[in-house]
Amino acid sequence: MNSPMQAFVTQAGARIYRIPLELFPQLEGFAHVVVTEHLIALVDVGSGFGDSNEQLEAGLASLRSQYGEAIDWSNLTHILITHAHIDHFGGLPYVRERTAAPIGIHELDRRVLTGYEERLATVAGRLTRFLAEAGLEPEEQTDLMDLYHLGKQLFASMPVEFTFEAAGMDLGPLEFVHVPGHSPGQVLILLDELMFSGDHILGQISPHVAPERLSLNTGLGHYLDSLKRTRPLADRTRLVLGGHNPPFTDLAGRVDEIWELYRGRLARVLEITGSARSVAEIAHELFGQTGGYHRLLALEEAGAYVEYLHQRGYLAIPDFERLEREQTGTVRYQRVEGEAYRMPGPASTAAEIGERHLRI
Repeated sequence: MNSPMQAFVTQAGARIYRIPLELFPQLEGFAHVVVTEHLIALVDVGSGFGDSNEQLEAGLASLRSQYGEAIDWSNLTHILITHAHIDHFGGLPYVRERTAAPIGIHELDRRVLTGYEERLATVAGRLTRFLAEAGLEPEEQTDLMDLYHLGKQLFASMPVEFTFEAAGMDLGPLEFVHVPGHSPGQVLILLDELMFSGDHILGQISPHVAPERLSLNTGLGHYLDSLKRTRPLADRTRLVLGGHNPPFTDLAGRVDEIWELYRGRLARVLEITGSARSVAEIAHELFGQTGGYHRLLALEEAGAYVEYLHQRGYLAIPDFERLEREQTGTVRYQRVEGEAYRMPGPASTAAEIGERHLRI
């Protein structure tokens, strides 16, 4: 890990401690401890993989030794999960053995924790079909499914004490904003002029999106809608603390950068599909030669762009008669000629949207 532990204080006096964790090999992330007059909350808990639990433990010890905070597992009041991806919740079994603090998550991600095995089997079945339709050879499909399952067997279903919706989308000074797309139940957590963004918006990378066919309330359409709802929050946000990457300050500018990135990628997909192409072929054109887990992420990302354009009538399946007849095989998509797609900018008012139309 390269990042040091950091401390922040809001204008209202809340204290935040940012604990660096090695979530998986070559993937760093952060847990946060929030200290206010009435609560001590741990926001995300790491992956539980490798040294992640030990690093979380060391971070809490540093609160006492380095910052003089009288905080340990016994006086945590809440465990808050920004979204149900395993690099953010996988450490919960370790945490639950050490604290009785209630676990909270958004309602649409709750079943990932309470029905983990069912959820894993359901999504794995959908992913298997997606990879076959994307145009991969059977051997590569098997390899990617093995990668998908890697590390996920370390977790088992566990209870959740409350959901953010049931709590009224706030908890003392903490305000929760539901922003589905990266995951069904992704939330932003607002505290005074600070924002905990989970993976919804990060300072250096664009959050991963996958097709909604794999999991409802994900997909590019939901993500872009949530991104538009995020931009007006810039008026009250001084600093954004994401689940990965360094903190950043210009929330509105970062929203615009990510929006433009997706606009460009959608435009590129429409260029690529002048002739019929599979998702695997589109992924290769967008991201080049990828291997390992990055290959799976590239395929899912390309699939999200294809799904978005296909749902809106800008891509078609030329050989749908064969698919209707055989119900199997590679699916290829082709641009619908004569359809000019317009993607508005992530503006906060209708007038701004009208001024910022971008042609793809």
